[in-house]
Amino acid sequence: MKPIRQWAAIGFCCFAAVACQPKDAAKEPATAVNESFVELAESDVAMVRAGEIGQVLRANGTLRAVQQSSVRAKVAGEIAEVTVREGERVTAGQVLARIDRSEYISRLGDRQASFEAARAQSAFAESTRRKNEDLVNKKFISPQAYDNAKSGAEIGAAQAQSLEAQVALAQKALDDTVVRAPIAGWVAERAVQRGDKTAVDGKLFTIVDLGRLELEALVPANEIARVDVGQAFALSVEGYGERRFEGRVARIGPQAAAGSRSVPIYIEIANPDAALKAGLFAEGTLSLGRHAATALAPIPALRSESGVSFVYAIDSERIRRQPVEIGLVSETEGTAEIVKGLAAGNRIVAANLGVLKEGARVRAAAKR
Repeated sequence: MKPIRQWAAIGFCCFAAVACQPKDAAKEPATAVNESFVELAESDVAMVRAGEIGQVLRANGTLRAVQQSSVRAKVAGEIAEVTVREGERVTAGQVLARIDRSEYISRLGDRQASFEAARAQSAFAESTRRKNEDLVNKKFISPQAYDNAKSGAEIGAAQAQSLEAQVALAQKALDDTVVRAPIAGWVAERAVQRGDKTAVDGKLFTIVDLGRLELEALVPANEIARVDVGQAFALSVEGYGERRFEGRVARIGPQAAAGSRSVPIYIEIANPDAALKAGLFAEGTLSLGRHAATALAPIPALRSESGVSFVYAIDSERIRRQPVEIGLVSETEGTAEIVKGLAAGNRIVAANLGVLKEGARVRAAAKR
């Protein structure tokens, strides 16, 4: 009988232990302890909507002057005077420098003296021809003698004409010792100083007209059909902060650039106050009109991982990672077209809250 009493005592203790457990603990589900939540403020959630999105094309490049002139020496010699410096504004025809004139003055004098002598000889030969013409008509001299006089007059006239042309060239060379600005603008470069020697075609100055600047940009071949002359281009320039400038498409290149499938376009920017400078880097957007989209989402909602774009969608109050295909993106409007993956009315996480756990329950954040 002793073994039976021991087993009965053990069974009674087990029953008592179960009976003493709290009733609430027996009913509480184990999964509630491990469930995760994501608190979202009202501003963290956005509704995907249908609407229009602006079609824009981004482009960048270096600004350059539409009119720019490299001033070169037309004659050789020593620089006798330089009248301008870098950064100064000049007008068309303004004197920039002078080359020593002494050699060219002497050369002009020599050519003029030779021309005067040749002109006098030509006049004498012509007078002789006229006299011989009267004599040959009266049969006082032979026709051969008249022909000799006529030939001498023609040779004298040709020599005088040749020397007259040499006088004109010598005069031009003397005039070219004064270097003048071919266009109005600003002196961007001065390559010589007083006392320097310059050769024919030696570089002296560079002048740029800042009144009109130009930006060359490359447009992909599949977009060039939507670009027209006159389209507006909004740009920002390096060093000018948030200041925006306006330009227009002035020309479209006739062929794609070598080694690429892009066509150059040329955007002209009016710069009457010369606020912008040539050589600065600029970037901006070309407006291509508006496009109807079936689904638009805020740009901050877009994520990318391993080359795959996705958003965090809210489905049945839980976070779901939703792959999407992105179409047009308008940074100026802050929206992107979703071609595939979302529809109007879907709720998504609009703010960048880092990595969110798939399946986490969404609850409203407490208001402060």
